[in-house]
Amino acid sequence: RASALFWEVFFVKAMDPSSPRLTKLDILSSLALDPVSIRSVLSELRAYVRHDDPAFVRASVRAVGRVAELARIVHDRRGTKTGDGAESRRDADEVALNCLNGLLTLAEGSTNEGTVGECVLVMERIL
Repeated sequence: RASALFWEVFFVKAMDPSSPRLTKLDILSSLALDPVSIRSVLSELRAYVRHDDPAFVRASVRAVGRVAELARIVHDRRGTKTGDGAESRRDADEVALNCLNGLLTLAEGSTNEGTVGECVLVMERIL
């Protein structure tokens, strides 16, 4: 659980200015290097996509896409290491499907064209 405390340093706070917010977001999405951190980071990103700053929301949507891509790599490596590639692939597919579902829900409920467009682009990349 020490690693979870480490991630919290990069969680975006409500009063963070725009530039540090984006930097923290990039770092946080880069820390999704194992199944536990992937879940933790995606959970945090769920809150960020509801932020009132459209640019930050779009950056958060892109971060969801990066984490989904990392999840595929992480789970493939785990499958190679454990010899259970099929289960690891299912885990990676589950992450991707959850990301797609969340992005589709966000796009359907958003009135911001930029957010909708970013969701579509990221969903396309995940697929």
